[in-house]
Amino acid sequence: MKDKIVFTILRVSLGAVFLIFGIGKFQDDIWAQTIKSMEIFQGLPWDVGITVFFIGVSEVVTGTFLILGVFTRIFSAIAGLQLVVILALLQFQEIRDIGLLGIAIYMAFVKDESFGFNWILTRCFKK
Repeated sequence: MKDKIVFTILRVSLGAVFLIFGIGKFQDDIWAQTIKSMEIFQGLPWDVGITVFFIGVSEVVTGTFLILGVFTRIFSAIAGLQLVVILALLQFQEIRDIGLLGIAIYMAFVKDESFGFNWILTRCFKK
């Protein structure tokens, strides 16, 4: 029971971080501005605002699925990949992201037995 509670807290917390940062992209927060100022994104053949939009969408979707506990291992892996890219782009200046990456990696490899949507469905449709 203790493991389920801790895993649920990790899952919801990581999801909340992604959701909050994703929503921030739509509000042109400091991270959206940082992306817009990076040469790597300015060199793309489309407007950098489109890139910010899609990053925001991916973060909101990832965060939402993690909070709900749907396909947790898949979305934890996606979160991990996003964090690796973020860390590389920011040259490991955001130490917090290393901790978040550790959580994402753990959740991607451990069976999700937390209290979430998948847990509810398995209880409702159990034979």
